[in-house]
Amino acid sequence: MKQITKVRKAVCVMANELKKLGYSLSQAFKKAWAQVKNTMKVRAAGTTFENRQERLQFLKQFHPNDLTVTLEREPENEFDSNAIQIVVHIRTISRRTVIGYVPKELARELSKVIDMGIEVKASLIQIIGGYSYKEALGALIDIGI
Repeated sequence: MKQITKVRKAVCVMANELKKLGYSLSQAFKKAWAQVKNTMKVRAAGTTFENRQERLQFLKQFHPNDLTVTLEREPENEFDSNAIQIVVHIRTISRRTVIGYVPKELARELSKVIDMGIEVKASLIQIIGGYSYKEALGALIDIGI
């Protein structure tokens, strides 16, 4: 019962953020419910900054079962106060690394949900790209409430 209340709260928060973006209230609630019911598959943003390309290359050697993902709010981020870091934890060597951020549009809604204390789950689907020496690596993340 407690989980249902949290999900409803998350939907309301997300719908309010969508309404601010210009959606009608009906459209906003439909979109928010769709996002909560289904997991969201997103490509991590910011994977080419700092040394994240090297981090992603390093993570390619690990089996997906050895990696867990958490989403961590970064309200003090100078570029976006709604920023949410994507952090990969490597169980076998007890290390963690930031590989990027939740895309800005989704982070605007999701940050409010996280700030309310509602658990948001994430997992690494796969590391993508890097097919030639010019192509950057990226990460596909599955996010669910």
